[in-house]
Amino acid sequence: MKRLLKNENGQVIILVTLWLTIFLACTALVVDVGSLYLEKSRLQNIVDASTLAGAQELPANFIKAQAEAVNTIIANNGNPNNFSIETNTTHTMIEVRGRITGTLFFATALGIDEPIIEASARVELQPLTAVTGAIPLGILHSTTMNFGTKVALKVSDSANGNFGAIALTGPGAKNYETDLTYGYGAQLYVGELLNTETGKMANPTVNAISKRISDCPNATYLNYSQGCSRVVIVPIYVPVQGTSQKIDQVRIVGFGTFFIDHVTSTSVGAAVEGYFIRSNHSGDSAPGQHDYGTYSYKLTR
Repeated sequence: MKRLLKNENGQVIILVTLWLTIFLACTALVVDVGSLYLEKSRLQNIVDASTLAGAQELPANFIKAQAEAVNTIIANNGNPNNFSIETNTTHTMIEVRGRITGTLFFATALGIDEPIIEASARVELQPLTAVTGAIPLGILHSTTMNFGTKVALKVSDSANGNFGAIALTGPGAKNYETDLTYGYGAQLYVGELLNTETGKMANPTVNAISKRISDCPNATYLNYSQGCSRVVIVPIYVPVQGTSQKIDQVRIVGFGTFFIDHVTSTSVGAAVEGYFIRSNHSGDSAPGQHDYGTYSYKLTR
């Protein structure tokens, strides 16, 4: 009987030891897997944030986009040497890839090598199809948009020419000047029909544009800060109602970005001088939309 009890006690000890070993192994596995998951999540967050930071500078300045991405990596305690930053030939895409060695606390004791963890994020710029904050000045779709070349956009009666005043909030000089000064508060979208603004809008145009220039006085079309008031979104339109001498209604077919350099009064209205630039803004976009050099971006993985 005593021998039987000793045998049973020995078996219990073996079983307890076995189950304890399994329990500790499972606990170690959970700890290591959890650690790798957290490292993967942290790496993904870094590449997401750095890609979005770099995208703010596209498509105009990829060098600055790279710098912003690297600064964001460092700000999130990442090592820039573990990341790569790429773009395409038109600078309408930025992709950040991260690659680090994961940390194992227990599995290495079993001869398991620490794994490589990878994460990537891509932002693609697509032509803008809807946006808030556009100004009430429209560009005829056939206008040649030479990016970086100074042009004078003449604002005259009822969109007579390549550049004309549009009624957004409503007709009248007060509404027009407010929308031109601060941007239209509602969303405009491709396909929307708009009425043109009647009358000569020289004084409201000069007042509003002068205010925008004074709010961002030292900027140039090659060097301006985010949110500079001299960078404006303009609707691009096709006439749908009127005559060759007077356009009454237009349809939006896209959006452009214009950097304001100067404004003057003329005998028939006002002339806004500046540059068409390539830029991106918050808004809706679509890959099939005609490319006028103005984009919104989407994060993909």
